[in-house]
Amino acid sequence: MAGPVAPKDPVKKRPAIYLMYDKQIFANPFRDGSGVCFLFMDDGRMPAMARMVGGVEDENILKMLGPTDEFRKLVYGIGVSMINEKGINCEFILQMYGKKDPYNSGTTIKAELTSDGTEYLIPLSDVEWTGDDDRIGQIRFHFKESGFPASVMVKLYLNDGYTAPDFVPADPVDISSDRYKELIAQSLVSMGNFERLKKAIDKAKRGESVKMAFIGGSITQGAGATPINAECYAYKTFKAFDDLFSAKHNTEYVKAGVGGTPSEFGIVRFDRDILRGGYFRDGSKSDEPDREPDIAVVEFAVNDEGDETKGKCFEGLIRRYLMMKNKPAVIVIFSVFIDDYNLQERLSPIGYHYDLPMVSAKNAVTDQFYMSKEQGRIITKDQYFYDRYHPTNLGHTIMADCIINMIKKADEAATALKIADGKPFEAMIKGVLTPVRKGLEEYKMPETALMSDHFEYVSLLTIGEDSASIPGGICIANGANGGDGFGNTWSVSNFNVGDFNEKDPASQYAERDFDQFGTMQFADNRRHISGSNPMSLDVECKLLMVVTLDSAAPDEGNVDIFVDGELVKTVNPREIGWTHCNAMIVFDNDVKAKHSVKFAMHEGDEDKKFTILCFGIR
Repeated sequence: MAGPVAPKDPVKKRPAIYLMYDKQIFANPFRDGSGVCFLFMDDGRMPAMARMVGGVEDENILKMLGPTDEFRKLVYGIGVSMINEKGINCEFILQMYGKKDPYNSGTTIKAELTSDGTEYLIPLSDVEWTGDDDRIGQIRFHFKESGFPASVMVKLYLNDGYTAPDFVPADPVDISSDRYKELIAQSLVSMGNFERLKKAIDKAKRGESVKMAFIGGSITQGAGATPINAECYAYKTFKAFDDLFSAKHNTEYVKAGVGGTPSEFGIVRFDRDILRGGYFRDGSKSDEPDREPDIAVVEFAVNDEGDETKGKCFEGLIRRYLMMKNKPAVIVIFSVFIDDYNLQERLSPIGYHYDLPMVSAKNAVTDQFYMSKEQGRIITKDQYFYDRYHPTNLGHTIMADCIINMIKKADEAATALKIADGKPFEAMIKGVLTPVRKGLEEYKMPETALMSDHFEYVSLLTIGEDSASIPGGICIANGANGGDGFGNTWSVSNFNVGDFNEKDPASQYAERDFDQFGTMQFADNRRHISGSNPMSLDVECKLLMVVTLDSAAPDEGNVDIFVDGELVKTVNPREIGWTHCNAMIVFDNDVKAKHSVKFAMHEGDEDKKFTILCFGIR
């Protein structure tokens, strides 16, 4: 009788690199009613995850986790599993981006997964390759239904000759521990002047509605949070504030994060995205769409590398808030990437100049990342980061706790000062209370800007006739004029779309407020398909900005921007390589003047596509 036959190539004996281990994802609602979770693997994300989760330090192996041909040399097969309590199966997809058409000409690797956590192996030798693969693109999990969490595991089994570190799961994080509280305390960069913040807290305690507004990039949008609407730091901060301070739980919430965009885009969309009705905790909508916020949280510390002004637009956004009639409290939070990168050194001087409360997730977590458990590490990079750029649910919780810790300190400090005033021992601790007194003095704007005051008020100009009703926007289809209330006026005339006469349905989407569905940014845009007639307009102003749509599509062309007949800029929408809004300055002058502006397809690109979304003007 023959004995059992061993497999010729036992996978369990192959070394494996973990990309995901017990990773929490969410079946986000898709437009066809199904659920989907996107996990982008390009732009260095897969090697970052291999380093973060799998502990890989071999640079030669990490370099192979990008180009498809190198990936195939390294990887024998992909092991993947999924589990969820609803018992719903899913389809796993690893998409390679193509050379000719990034999103359509590359190979798509698929596997059907059951919901019980069974691991499925996809040998790369079984894959039918298209022959046009360029690089690793994205991982997707597709579900027939939406609205529930799942846990996934993805690992790469290696070919002979390659090794991987042994995988050791991290211990759970105890957010009630003293060590965690110490970690959060380290996030405080500066209390600044918190007089406005204390007024907002007291307003909430009296039962009055307090509006909290959050503006930033993809982290504020909620990227990495599952689900994106309920686990993002913005919602968690809003909810905690409402629980701690609101006597009637009537705090109003506005979330206005847009992925991959800096404060340069934030100032253009400011009125549209901030001066609108938010939502109360019970899901009801505010009936005061134009009410200014009481507390404003600003998060651009990892997005503003794309700000061509290198801080001037960030300062303009801060000034825009501080100059509001409602006198909102402004809080700056510095988020962080997996490689410890952020722009805290560039942006914090602006915060200090305006004496703002500032907190830093980087200050809280990065140093302890490099400690052992015995040395005091409480959270690993794998536990904090969802991918190379975005926090996990736990990472979002830490960001929210950093903000709330600062808000509680402001309230406690004011209370301590009130108790001490008039007491005999007050003089003894005068030195301790002096910073508190200073922080509670009536806030006064600095007399001068640190870098520039050119961007403190930018009007949004929409360009389609259907967009005349966009809140916070001014349609220029038939000309327009306006001003900022501080003596700066502008006007637009002779607007002509030329051959930019179509609409682009593929604009960037972003989840706002409590929504799990993305809202299209500037749906009433103007798109060039073919022709040589430029878009043109005459303006009288100091500052003009344009927002265009970047794309990876091969049929996108370049656009030349002319001011008074002179070429000032050529825009390549494929430079970044993914679909998102791109704000840029056309001109920025000290004195208002009349100019003729033209957007023309670059010579040779007359039959290619290009989308213009809107303008900003001052």
